[in-house]
Amino acid sequence: MNSTDNTQPAPLMIVGEVASSGLARGPAMLCDCARTQTAVPLRQVSEAEVQAEVERFDAAVVAAEGKLLEVQESVRRTLGKDEAEIFEAQILLLRDVQLRDAVRALCLEKRMNVEAAVEEAIKQLMELFGRLEDPYFRERAADLHDVGRRLLDHLAEDGLPDVPAVHEGCVIVTSEILASVVARLEGQGVRGLIVEKGGLTAHATILARSLDIPMLVQVADATRKIRAGDLVLVDALAGRAFINPQARVLRKYDQLEADLQAHQGVLKSLVGLPSVTRDGVEIRICANIGQTADALAAANVKADGAGLYRTEFAFFVQDHFPSEDEQYQFYRATAEHLQPAETVIRVLDIGSDKPLSYFPLPREANPAMGCRGTRLLLAHPTLLHTQLRAILRLSASHPVAILLPMIDGIDELRAAKAAIESAKAELAAVGESFNQSIAVGAMIETPSAAILVGQLADEVDFFSVGTNDLVQFLPAADRIRGEMGSTYDPLHPAVVQVLANLAAVARRKGKPISLCGEIASDPAYTKLLIGLGFRSFSVSIGRLLEIKHAIRSTDVQQAEKLAEQVLLLCSTRDIKLRVLDDWNRCRPVSPPEIGAPTSTTSSPLPSVAHDVARQRFAARVGDSGLASVSYLVEGEHVILDRTYVPDELRGHGIAAELVKVALNEARQRHWKIVPRCSYVASFIECHPEFADLLDRREVDLN
Repeated sequence: MNSTDNTQPAPLMIVGEVASSGLARGPAMLCDCARTQTAVPLRQVSEAEVQAEVERFDAAVVAAEGKLLEVQESVRRTLGKDEAEIFEAQILLLRDVQLRDAVRALCLEKRMNVEAAVEEAIKQLMELFGRLEDPYFRERAADLHDVGRRLLDHLAEDGLPDVPAVHEGCVIVTSEILASVVARLEGQGVRGLIVEKGGLTAHATILARSLDIPMLVQVADATRKIRAGDLVLVDALAGRAFINPQARVLRKYDQLEADLQAHQGVLKSLVGLPSVTRDGVEIRICANIGQTADALAAANVKADGAGLYRTEFAFFVQDHFPSEDEQYQFYRATAEHLQPAETVIRVLDIGSDKPLSYFPLPREANPAMGCRGTRLLLAHPTLLHTQLRAILRLSASHPVAILLPMIDGIDELRAAKAAIESAKAELAAVGESFNQSIAVGAMIETPSAAILVGQLADEVDFFSVGTNDLVQFLPAADRIRGEMGSTYDPLHPAVVQVLANLAAVARRKGKPISLCGEIASDPAYTKLLIGLGFRSFSVSIGRLLEIKHAIRSTDVQQAEKLAEQVLLLCSTRDIKLRVLDDWNRCRPVSPPEIGAPTSTTSSPLPSVAHDVARQRFAARVGDSGLASVSYLVEGEHVILDRTYVPDELRGHGIAAELVKVALNEARQRHWKIVPRCSYVASFIECHPEFADLLDRREVDLN
């Protein structure tokens, strides 16, 4: 915990990722919500003592499972069965034979005590999960951390409490937080969470959403920058937090809180309502799921089914390949919660980028493009055959479909379809029932599949566009390594054009096409994607109602006009300006633009230059690129068209500085201004000294 002093706290703004949306304010409470013990004891044990150490481990497993069941039952009573199912994954991990064998081997081979063996075994398993490319599975490492902490607490004579002693109305600031800790925050009066680590699909995040606790993750150095007792305002809409904010900031957020409460009420009212645009076009919204708890959550918000059921998690929690019967039970338990809606089951998508501990694969220099997905399953036909039989058996009683990942062409697709027919023939020979006409789909994730989509359409029943990989492969960008982040952009013109073509070909061929990936779950992109021709999305469960709201606020003709404008642009920056400006005009709740706090620690505002050739006022902002106000000249009028500031720098007063410079120059040049940009209009409204620049006779050009 940071020490306090007598100096006057200076205003400060920090940024992070929104994990659970909302607003919160309160005094900061710094704590370590994920530690196991201050130090895990390490001592040598004799061969005769090994069995006793293993028995201590078994007893700790029983005790930890009992405690987890108590937490699960408490969550079931307070939050509901959907949220309680989250802890099934941890119970499975506690019972994992692989974990027990690893602990036993460490005690026997390294002669270490059970506490040290547990810490080492959990560390090894967490490293395995941490190497996975898919963020959903990387974040399951947090469950392992939670399991390890519980075991160590029971092994220690003075185990730590599950939840710190929190103060009513506080904002918890921590390096990391676990699902079991968040579950115990119910009724504790915690208003917000600021976490240095964490992820958007972590179970701690899911529970924070269920408890309606605003949460920011990936907030760098939060525990160093925030002091205990500091007043913290968490803006889990724009992804920022204000430390000791000024009175003017607090006033703006008073109004925003009122707006947000109204919007949350609107979202809850959407459960069960049809997903249709303002002009009556039906849009299908399914959920991305990975386990039974996700299916329950999807059913709770009335999703139109599961558009992407990642089966990998059922394999990751085992120490062996699940048998056909085991897989059948996994898939049945999940599909049961969603029927009569369809569950699209993606066959196992593993490789050296997502390895299984019991299935060693050779290391590849570029695993994301290596032997993974369908190509790996075809190389190991027994794995594919077993999974296909389990899915086909389920199809006899539940509406399910088969989805093939990482398809690169016709030959691979036909080989996979032949495997499906072979599995059907075997089941028919022994009298097993199955849906003879079960739908088979292909994921469009590779450039080759995107190019060959017309030919592939003749071979499948439906398509699912995996945008996370497609956006990575098209511009040859690495979506994992941060230094390449600027080239991984879903609004790259090549991506937009490919998406438009995929939707058009699928429509022409009469094949359903669904879009999944991060962009499908971002309401800022919904209007553009509808305009590009998509009528089906598979999204993160926590964003499903936001996407439904965006759909119900969209007019298809306007969306198609936006798409036409975007398809004419050849610059990623220009496309982002156009799409984000459109989103800022219609977004249901807009975080306020806040000028940089007047503090000696604040960075100076960048200098603004008038780029006449490109018709914009621009400022270079560190490594984040350009911030700008662009304009159009139409007759005697100058239309201030778009304002753009990189997301990570919003709230520093950069937009205000850009507009101020633009308006001052407008006065010098005797321009008559039309503020098409909503931010410019609101700025002029707040700064009446610029009102004389407006041509009052000019009608709204929107």
